[in-house]
Amino acid sequence: MGRKWLRVGVMCAVLAACAGDGRAGGADSASVNAEQGDSDSIQSLSWRFSAPESWDDRVVIAEDPDGAVRLEQEGIHSARLFNYLPYDTTVVPQTLLGVYAYDSTAWARLEREGGPPQGVLIRRGPGVAYVVGFPQSNPFRPGSRDSVEFDRRGVTMESVRSAFRVVR
Repeated sequence: MGRKWLRVGVMCAVLAACAGDGRAGGADSASVNAEQGDSDSIQSLSWRFSAPESWDDRVVIAEDPDGAVRLEQEGIHSARLFNYLPYDTTVVPQTLLGVYAYDSTAWARLEREGGPPQGVLIRRGPGVAYVVGFPQSNPFRPGSRDSVEFDRRGVTMESVRSAFRVVR
């Protein structure tokens, strides 16, 4: 089976949220936009990510709940999370990857501040710094079904860099 592309746009995310299914896999292409409108015509803050086949199930896309707050504080234009849905339904979804579109000036300021990194810069666009964040560790009990499945869906910085593109 060939690699699948993940298509996500503000309108698609809204529709998926309304439908109750924001699954990451199964689409033909990927694009995320920070503005509302036709995802094929609005290109500002757009990016494409080729999702790994292991994300075809049990992975959903969500808005980062802290994104709106950090938008005001740190200059984030958009924040998307790729969350693993545990088999253990008593556990909340756990983030496999976060993608953040920072204002480039705000990101440069954060880099100068030092301290723990806010994420890893993967690409730059006009006035935008695209940053990704990974989980610090597997949040599940070692050896559990969810621990094994979470690790199976993990991605490396190299794989994210090669699968991520800025759309102009």
